[in-house]
Amino acid sequence: MNQPDMTPNTIRKPGASPILALILAIFFHNGHLYNNQASKWTVTMLIETVGYFLCILPGLFIWVLNIIDSYQTAERLRSGETIPENEYSLGLLYQIAKVIDRSATCSRTTRQD
Repeated sequence: MNQPDMTPNTIRKPGASPILALILAIFFHNGHLYNNQASKWTVTMLIETVGYFLCILPGLFIWVLNIIDSYQTAERLRSGETIPENEYSLGLLYQIAKVIDRSATCSRTTRQD
């Protein structure tokens, strides 16, 4: 059986639970950590924190995007997909994060600058 090329920057987690990622993202802001995406978590938490300092609404908006992205990423992992560590499942969050993190990717968008 052929194994996918597992470089240190890819994640494969067939047992991922989207519900657990959702719960962790809502209550503890660490759904990305559950999905083994530590650098993605760092970038999105930085953006979320800046949003809270600017005005509470931008921070809440980024928090909701993080929740959705954590859930969608866990669904992709559960289905057996191997994804890069900085892969975003939600195109809008990717568009925001790529301003800070040039290594961010999103296979669901048509354009990746």
